Amino acid sequence: MLGRALGRSWCTRCAQRGTALAVVVLSLVPSSVARGGTPDAGRSGVAADGPPALPLPRLVEPALPEPEAADLARLDGLVARLLAADLKERSEAARQVREVDSSWLPAVAQRFEQLAEGANRPALRASLERIRDQARAEHDRTSARGSEAAPSVTPDHLAMLVAHPDRSSAFLRPLTEVVAYSRMFEAMRTLPAARRVVSVYVRFGEFLRVDTQLALARMKDASIAALIEATAHPEPRIASWAKNQLDDLGKSVASEAVQVTDPVLRADILRAYGKVRDLETTRLLIAFAASEGALERLAARQAVTMLGEAALWELRDAYEKTVGERAPRGWPWERVASELFAEVDRQRQAEIYSLFSQGRAAAKRGDLDAAKAAFDRVLAYDPLFERGPQLAPTYFALAQRLAESDREAATLALRRAERLDPSGPFHAPALSLRHTLEARALLERGIVDEVLIQRARDLDPENQRAEALQNELAARSGGDRVEWRGYLAAAVIALSSVVGLLVMAVRQRRAQRASAVTPT
Repeated sequence: MLGRALGRSWCTRCAQRGTALAVVVLSLVPSSVARGGTPDAGRSGVAADGPPALPLPRLVEPALPEPEAADLARLDGLVARLLAADLKERSEAARQVREVDSSWLPAVAQRFEQLAEGANRPALRASLERIRDQARAEHDRTSARGSEAAPSVTPDHLAMLVAHPDRSSAFLRPLTEVVAYSRMFEAMRTLPAARRVVSVYVRFGEFLRVDTQLALARMKDASIAALIEATAHPEPRIASWAKNQLDDLGKSVASEAVQVTDPVLRADILRAYGKVRDLETTRLLIAFAASEGALERLAARQAVTMLGEAALWELRDAYEKTVGERAPRGWPWERVASELFAEVDRQRQAEIYSLFSQGRAAAKRGDLDAAKAAFDRVLAYDPLFERGPQLAPTYFALAQRLAESDREAATLALRRAERLDPSGPFHAPALSLRHTLEARALLERGIVDEVLIQRARDLDPENQRAEALQNELAARSGGDRVEWRGYLAAAVIALSSVVGLLVMAVRQRRAQRASAVTPT
């Protein structure tokens, strides 16, 4: 399979870029022998039971949402505590700064941009240097009083600003803010946040370069994609700096950069190479386009799409090695990429589509149990199987057959039919039948849910089970009303008799009292 053959290349650790690319090139071996046909014959499509050629995936970067007023107020309150008069309160706020999550990003990003737009950078630099000199002098005095000299280390700027005793400087607040925002971005460990850590150096300049480098080093793998994107910065100084940071992390070579454990970070890295249009990574990206991991596979295909026409010859070469025949010369790069990815998917999902074919054949024979067994295995392999709507009729038919004998199994089949065909013709009937079975189960427990039954009727007017259940409830309610009226009449008669007896007893007692007090 192409994915396995290509995947062996990037997992080899290479010391130099040339060696890494050589390994990737050698790994592109044919995954199938040439099929019959003349050169340049091309392929008009894929197997009938294989995945179709789909449009190339395009990357659409989501815009950062506007922050809520409550989020801005929360952030401003935290910054105010960083500037409080009490050192203990400031230290506690600094601890919370390092524990924020990505929900803070819109508010922090907005405040950071506002600060960067109006910042007095020379004054901030002078203020930071003065505070840092004072902190180092205090460190030296403390070391001199000790028995051994403490090693000189670069101070953490946030801790240094929080501990600074003189709170009178007008530039202490903006300086504390920018460093605190950098720590918040660092704590989030997402690509949008990592981009803004890089932006701290880009927007504020050299006096925060070391602090930014330390923050990126602490982020480790989470900083790689943002640094790759920064290598294409229009300012040569920034681009060169980003390359040096990747080299310090040991990630200057693409085959090394993708060696991360988190698939989300690996996907970000693959897309980053597409964004900077690094043509030397084309074969690596094509290799990942056949990956078993869905995140990496989609990201690599998005990156290849971003390379565009420049990737044509590598795509044609990969197509020939994968399909066994050359792509027609008239095909544009989009067609070559689309057909290549479809063939890769067919090979990768060969077992899944074999089970799919078996299930379809069993369904045509009327063997619903065998069809269900095959489709269950398909969904176990790939819950988001692209031909899921074609499985829904089998699950719905099976549920109709089991509705009376095995209600639990029927309900499970109906839920699968609903999920597999969310906007198709089987969704409403499946949901209607499931409501009917649920209403029947409630009725057996003595609970009448007329709303559920009516909902089932509305979803599928042809649902005969729902209609029968509704008629049954109507008959029961009519009989119950007649019986209730009889009981009510009997109760009224009994109550009238009791009242009459009480009235007679009261009158008799009054007559006796009256006769007792009458004079002789």
